[in-house]
Amino acid sequence: MSEVRHRVHVVPVLQRLGGRLLPNWLAITLGRDIFAWRELSPAELRHELQHVRQWSRYKLAFPLVYLAASMGALITGRGWYRGNRFEVEARAAAERD
Repeated sequence: MSEVRHRVHVVPVLQRLGGRLLPNWLAITLGRDIFAWRELSPAELRHELQHVRQWSRYKLAFPLVYLAASMGALITGRGWYRGNRFEVEARAAAERD
């Protein structure tokens, strides 16, 4: 896997704040910045680095294409998160070593 420029920010209070909206969340990637409420395992980091690559590819349009992918996955019954093609790519990246 190629090196991806990124920064990881561990902010424990995010667990409480984000958990109100998404109970099982761990991290969110915004551009090259990964915000997590705890240290990430190697697999979790590979997942988030895939999102860094996606941001790099789509730039500021990424939130919109991500939302469109979530809506498409929801409409087709695959689930707004599990079926989102960007999350499918990130899960595949997490499984690589």
